[in-house]
Amino acid sequence: MSIRFLRPSSIAAALLSTLLFGFPPAFGQQTNSSAGPTVLHIDSLLQSAERANPSLRAARLQAEAKALNEPQASALPDPTVQGTGHVYPTVTARGPQRSQWQVRQSIPFPGKRSLRGEVAARGADAAEADAEALAQTLALRIETAYYQLYRVQRREEILHAFEEELRQFESAASTRYEVGDGSQQSILKAQVERGRLEMRRENLRAQRKSALQSLARLTGRSELEAPSQPVEVAVPSEFRDMGERAGEVALGNRPEAEALRRRIEKAESEAALARRAFWPDFTVGAAYTDVREGDLTPTMTGRDAFNLSVGVTIPLWRGKQDARLEEAQVERRRAEAKLDDFRLQVRSNVRDLRERLRRQQRQLTLLGEQLIPQAETSREATLSAYKAGRTDFLDLLDAERTLFQLQMDRVDTHARALQTAAELEHALGRLSLDGARP
Repeated sequence: MSIRFLRPSSIAAALLSTLLFGFPPAFGQQTNSSAGPTVLHIDSLLQSAERANPSLRAARLQAEAKALNEPQASALPDPTVQGTGHVYPTVTARGPQRSQWQVRQSIPFPGKRSLRGEVAARGADAAEADAEALAQTLALRIETAYYQLYRVQRREEILHAFEEELRQFESAASTRYEVGDGSQQSILKAQVERGRLEMRRENLRAQRKSALQSLARLTGRSELEAPSQPVEVAVPSEFRDMGERAGEVALGNRPEAEALRRRIEKAESEAALARRAFWPDFTVGAAYTDVREGDLTPTMTGRDAFNLSVGVTIPLWRGKQDARLEEAQVERRRAEAKLDDFRLQVRSNVRDLRERLRRQQRQLTLLGEQLIPQAETSREATLSAYKAGRTDFLDLLDAERTLFQLQMDRVDTHARALQTAAELEHALGRLSLDGARP
């Protein structure tokens, strides 16, 4: 079954009510719930991707795994237990030594364990932000494919309507030719035009299949490749214009910026940890020596030996500590540079998208209020003249083709505007797979 979109009641009116923000509903969305299949909403696609997209699931599992690094990094090193058996026993005053048992525990210099935990925690926070950035990117890709699907179906509807008009024109031209009031060239011209439409229809089929495959891959819903549901474009009811603060607001919402900030914090903690590496670690231990009793004289009163020990790890080779500190400082500067670059990209991208959206709205206004009404008037006038015998078939065909192309241009512009709005929402960090807008 082919996909059916709800037909817009006024495509131009969809974007005229705002200059920058928002696409108020421009579609005849009041459907009879008792007739026809259930409508496939964009929100259901986003929710499916939230549940079933494998790349997103892998990213979130990676963040979850990294979160488990913190207790590992901040824990004490495992103690060492060592046993020694004497092949050639050492004889003491009491008797020969049979075995020796030691327990040792390394204790890092105060502050090292907490800093290691901070480094692991900031890495986990960055991984979590990366997963959220991937989720927002998936939301943008789904909306882009969804609006592409809308564009294809609307073009198919317009093409079908134009083809029906051509059939009627061909029939009229054939009738006039049979009575000797027309030329065979008019019939052939109409047939050629219909053949060209078939080529365009084939291209639209390929584009529709590509959009459906993209949605199926992104959402994990294989049934979308052969859908039985109509598609409704759920246009946002409003879009808040952040004005000149849009770039700054975006930096607060974008998880990519949060990930970079967490990596800066991680590098700072690594630098602090590298400075602590110049201080020694400690080792405490205890040893027990088992001495076997021998033939003792009254004066030989020896017993098993027990001793305590304290050791210090001396950071003597300072070259590696210096290199580790320098590495952490370079990593921090690199993360700061990437954050500055991201800020510039966001501000530039937001400005470009806002201007593109304004331009597309102006184009929709021109098409909806001027060009298409003029083309419709011209077509009606040419049709009346053709019926009255004051013009030929080619003029009528040209007028109809002009109106058809303008209608196609309006659909293309509207679909691009919807996609631009989605890109702007993404640039501002306001897209998510749960459909909520921050």
